[in-house]
Amino acid sequence: MEFVDLESLIKNKLYLLRGEFYLVLDNTRHDRLSVCVLVLLLALLGITLSLVSNAAEDSDELKQRSMEAFKRFNAMTEDQRNSAIKNMSNTDMNMVMMGAAQLNNQVNETIQAMAPPNTDMASIYELRSGNFMNSGNISKVSGVSRILSVNDIEFLRFENFNITNGPELHVYFTDKGDLVNSKDLGILKGNIGPQNYFLGNIANQYDTVVIASKPFKMVYAKAMLEP
Repeated sequence: MEFVDLESLIKNKLYLLRGEFYLVLDNTRHDRLSVCVLVLLLALLGITLSLVSNAAEDSDELKQRSMEAFKRFNAMTEDQRNSAIKNMSNTDMNMVMMGAAQLNNQVNETIQAMAPPNTDMASIYELRSGNFMNSGNISKVSGVSRILSVNDIEFLRFENFNITNGPELHVYFTDKGDLVNSKDLGILKGNIGPQNYFLGNIANQYDTVVIASKPFKMVYAKAMLEP
């Protein structure tokens, strides 16, 4: 008859039970960790969605406020604008410009529109041209500016033109961008699309087209014209 070492048997059973307990405990810890990570990710997702939502609301509110600021400014007379500008902060000016930038005015003038009424265009040729370039970070612009002779009458023409809109943008014909001694060709007809401006006999007096906000005296774009 074999004798069983009861003490050893009990110890072995205890070791097995302890091992199973630690395995269960380890799995439980792993599950708890997974749950904690999942809860943390969900919380972060909720915070992100809330921030995005709040940012969108803030953006919409800012657009509305800037549009209202531009409309108030645009409704003023020239004297009222000049007086208001003297007391405007940079923030106030930026709000007006931001409001104007939300508006688009598209035009589509043809080359034929430069010819005198009831006449055929006998001749048309390009004298000079240049691509528009941004001036700083207040605007984006693309397109080309051309001086055309139409039946020996000279015009300035914009083609493939697109610029960020601004408060009372004017077209200036300048010498190397100097606005002080420039020729004001009038208010920009549209911030998108081809358009024509009559030059008469001044085509050879200047070399750079400048688009600038007349009340703010801020340059939005330039185009150096070359043969």
